[in-house]
Amino acid sequence: MRDSETLIDRLVQDMRPVGRVAPVWRRVMMWGPLALGLGVLATRLLRRFATDWSGAHAAISAANVALSLTLGLAMFAASLSISVAGGRVRRKGWIVGGAAAWLVLAVVSMALHPRPVAVERGVGSYCFTFVLTAGAPMVVVAIAALRRTRALKPWASLSVAGAGVAFMAFGLLAFCHPAEMSVADFVAHLLAALVLGGLTVLLGRPLIRA
Repeated sequence: MRDSETLIDRLVQDMRPVGRVAPVWRRVMMWGPLALGLGVLATRLLRRFATDWSGAHAAISAANVALSLTLGLAMFAASLSISVAGGRVRRKGWIVGGAAAWLVLAVVSMALHPRPVAVERGVGSYCFTFVLTAGAPMVVVAIAALRRTRALKPWASLSVAGAGVAFMAFGLLAFCHPAEMSVADFVAHLLAALVLGGLTVLLGRPLIRA
C-alpha cells in the first residue's frame, strides 16, 4: 500500500494542468487562413487561368467563390466542434441549405455551357488536378487542427473536415475557372472531393483517435 501511495504521489506531482481548448471560431480564424494560404501557394505550381470578372456571367463565379469558401470554413468549424466530447454542429440547417444552393449554382453553370454533356479528351483533368493540388496541404492543416483535441469518433470529424477542404479548394478553383461548366467538369470536381475526403480519413484516423 505504501508503494502504491508513493507512486500516486509521484504521478500527481508530475502531472501538468491541461490547457483549455480555444473556442471553435478562434481556431477557425487561426487554421482557416493557413489552410487557404497553403492551398494558394500549392496551386502556383500549376498553370493558372484567370477568370473573366467582366464577363456576362461573372456574378456566377463570384457567388461560387463566396459560397464555396463559406461552406468550406463552416464545415471545418463543424469538424472541430464534433471532435470535442459533447460537441455538436450549430446551424446545421444553414450548412445543408448552403450545400443545396451550391448544387443549384452548379446546375446553372452547366446550363450556361454551350455543350454541357459533350465528352472531350482532357476536359475535367485540369479541375481534378487543381482541386487535389489545392486541397492536399489543407488536409494536413485540418488533421493538425483536429489532433489538438483528438476525437472519440474520428471518422465523423475527419469526414466533415474532408468535405470542408474540398469546398475550400472549389472556392480557389473558381478564381481560375469560367462560369460555364460542363458535366465532365462537375464530375471531376466530385471525384477530386471524394479523393480528398478519403485521404483525410485514412491519414488522419490513426493520428487523432482518442
